Amino acid sequence: MCGIAGFRGPWSDRLLDAMLDRLSHRGPDGRAAWRDSESNFAVGHARLSIIDLSAAANQPMHTADGRYVISFNGEIYNFKELRRELESAGVVFRTKSDTEVLLRLFECEGQSCLGRLSGIFAFAIWDRASRHLFIARDHLGVKPLYYAALPHGFLFASELKALTVCPDVSRDIDTGCVANHLAFVWSSSASTMLKSVRKLRPGHCAWVDANGGLTIERYYKIPHPPPRCERVERTAFLNLFDRVVADQMVADVPVGACLSGGVDSSAVVASMCRATDPARIVTFCASVPKDRTHADNFGDDIVHAREMARRLEVPLVEVPTTAELIDQLPRMLWELDEPTGDFAALQTRMIAAEAKRHGIKVLLTGTGGDDLFTGYGRHVAAFIWAALDQIPYARGLTSRLIRGFPSRSVLGRRLGRLGQLLALSEDEMLTEAMSFSNWPAGERTSLVAMAPGQSLESHGAPFGRLLGDTRELHPVERLLQLDLHGFVPDLNLNYTDKMGMQEGVELRVPLLDLRLVAFAMQVPISQKITLWQTKRILRKAMAGRLNRAVLHRAKQGFGVPLRAWMAGPARGLIVEMTSPRVVTARGLFDPAAVARLRNAFDQNRSDVAFILFTLVCIEIWCRQLSCQPSLASTDARIAA
Repeated sequence: MCGIAGFRGPWSDRLLDAMLDRLSHRGPDGRAAWRDSESNFAVGHARLSIIDLSAAANQPMHTADGRYVISFNGEIYNFKELRRELESAGVVFRTKSDTEVLLRLFECEGQSCLGRLSGIFAFAIWDRASRHLFIARDHLGVKPLYYAALPHGFLFASELKALTVCPDVSRDIDTGCVANHLAFVWSSSASTMLKSVRKLRPGHCAWVDANGGLTIERYYKIPHPPPRCERVERTAFLNLFDRVVADQMVADVPVGACLSGGVDSSAVVASMCRATDPARIVTFCASVPKDRTHADNFGDDIVHAREMARRLEVPLVEVPTTAELIDQLPRMLWELDEPTGDFAALQTRMIAAEAKRHGIKVLLTGTGGDDLFTGYGRHVAAFIWAALDQIPYARGLTSRLIRGFPSRSVLGRRLGRLGQLLALSEDEMLTEAMSFSNWPAGERTSLVAMAPGQSLESHGAPFGRLLGDTRELHPVERLLQLDLHGFVPDLNLNYTDKMGMQEGVELRVPLLDLRLVAFAMQVPISQKITLWQTKRILRKAMAGRLNRAVLHRAKQGFGVPLRAWMAGPARGLIVEMTSPRVVTARGLFDPAAVARLRNAFDQNRSDVAFILFTLVCIEIWCRQLSCQPSLASTDARIAA
């Protein structure tokens, strides 16, 4: 819902207009701006109306006395409950919106109001009396918020691209962020591709005081599992799941759902059907042609989605996707604000576009189930690592037996990857498990070109503190923490928000509701994963609602057969973008190291498709950046 932008500093209304132009896709239903000229503060809002569609709920919104002004992106799911509390205390409301509830709650409680919120949000509140700016991002990072703290001012926006229109925001590339993208396909820190722009981390808020000083605070920490977890009842989980899904269906517009035919999305749709008439729940599924090379694990979603739609009696819209998506790659990367080489983003946009054509502004998704209850191959690998670590020499022996498997098939690639991980220490295994490639860490680091005397942080640096904080947990639980702190907000939620909002559609994530997160931390490992099954408690709880084939499906990625595409339709793109001429001209990568990477891919010696593709995406992203204009300094600055 919506896009926000603003600044405090010597900038003009024309700059704010240009920033909002870059965010217009996020708010097709309205646009407004407000300025406090005495303090050189301005804030704008592009509106996607979902709750209280009237003009009275437009933003920026002021308190009755005019002291506080808010620009808010997101939804507060418990706003009706909070409104009743405030009304009982004498607060009088002028709208039926969740925005006004948030604004008045902040007026009453200040920063501590964040602990009362159930929802997804990024917002800015200006205090005209103290001349302080307050910004905050939701607990798990569903909604994005970027900022640039400059010597002479502060800018913020829902998307990085809105900040690049300011000529004072440097476009110098952050090589540490580049290295993290190569290692993990995403960057798990406050850094972005631009040295001058930062991401406010999930569960954090910040104050900018009257003198321009920036203070960042963490208001929420993802809980850790207790030392001993008692077995939980399936009925308790199911009841909580249904309450969460029903709460997240709140809207004054039609609500649909993504239905991939996997356990997570099917469980969400099945729960929605208990809250409303199934015929009103339009569902959408991306259709991917089956990969005949067997190099990738895609192509079965539509079959299972059709079966689940028939069982639940919900309408299903099939959204075909083909290799023509490659032509849309440059546009996608710029829209993501990050060089994320994951075509699942484009599929998400295509689904959102189809939902928009059907008049649907809100979609519920199954994002987060894998990261709360285990669902990825890395979780199985960590489980095996922990089991073999209890037996002397078992890890090393098993590693030597399987790590040499060729990577030409899905099975061979997984066995070889497991063998690689089993040979590592626990912390090394956890860090490497987050990578999408088996290219050695040293080789990955050598890809980034360093000036004489310059050094690069270890590729595992984004996880350093978290690895230390989770030392007492089971390896699988530690990996889930890495997922929730990095993979989820910086990859999955980033493309989910950016691609949905490109079409003016909000994608919600009930499986990442704080109540389910807290519940998941109480579930013992034995109810989450065994050698033969992941997400055990979710599968068992949904046994009476989902098809048996869906319940017992092996994990399949949401995306496209990247390895097959890179060797086929995208071959020319890969060759061009990794040529010595292009690599040398960009100056970010070492040409010799890139040549070694290309040879490994061409000869199918290692599973390096994702890291090679990310390298290509970084080059394309940099080209897109250079094509984006910024305002002239004379237009962006207030006339002296």
